[in-house]
Amino acid sequence: QSWMINLVLDTSGSMTEVIPTALGAIGDFCDMAGVDQIRVVQCDTAVTADETLSPDEIASFRITGFGGSDLSPAMLRLAEDPQVSAVVIITDGDIVFPVTPQPYGVLWVLPQMSNFNPPYGRVLTMDGSRI
Repeated sequence: QSWMINLVLDTSGSMTEVIPTALGAIGDFCDMAGVDQIRVVQCDTAVTADETLSPDEIASFRITGFGGSDLSPAMLRLAEDPQVSAVVIITDGDIVFPVTPQPYGVLWVLPQMSNFNPPYGRVLTMDGSRI
């Protein structure tokens, strides 16, 4: 049986330099954990792409967006999918997002330590530290 990760990728302008490192880490994790598919929902102030990729494709796919910083459209889209039970969100934390918890677990992954303190989910930095 295949295993899929649901990923929301913050493609706001402030994430430009972080995205390649983040996608490399996701690809490496998927290879080690036996993940077959990655659903990537890219969002700046709107969903700019929603596609399913293999771990090998994650490093070379096209990034869209680079506008504002509202992940609500991506998170709400995933909330409508009954198959989604958990979501990894890669962001710098300088975002707008739904205040109420979503019907799935959330792992917020930040490139570095910050004061980001969402009301739900767990927060990790890319170096593995807990905030």
